[in-house]
Amino acid sequence: MGVAFIPILLVIMYFLILRPQQKRLKEQRAMLNLIDVGDDVRTDSGIYGTVSDLDGDTIFLMIADGVEIKISKASIAELVSYDDSYDED
Repeated sequence: MGVAFIPILLVIMYFLILRPQQKRLKEQRAMLNLIDVGDDVRTDSGIYGTVSDLDGDTIFLMIADGVEIKISKASIAELVSYDDSYDED
């Protein structure tokens, strides 16, 4: 009984912990590959801006008129899309 418990526990850990984490990492990598100049993004630290230039793993992010910061591509948390059709009830 004790010998069979360890492999069962490892399988459960794989499906509950490792597999979802690998899926999130795969989705994050796919999103980072889609980033292009002009995209609106949010960084891990919560800074919103527009991608003004790409240089390999470096992104130049326009955060205000005339203010541009240089960040790592890996620090992008998400692509932001603004919905202009806001519906008030």
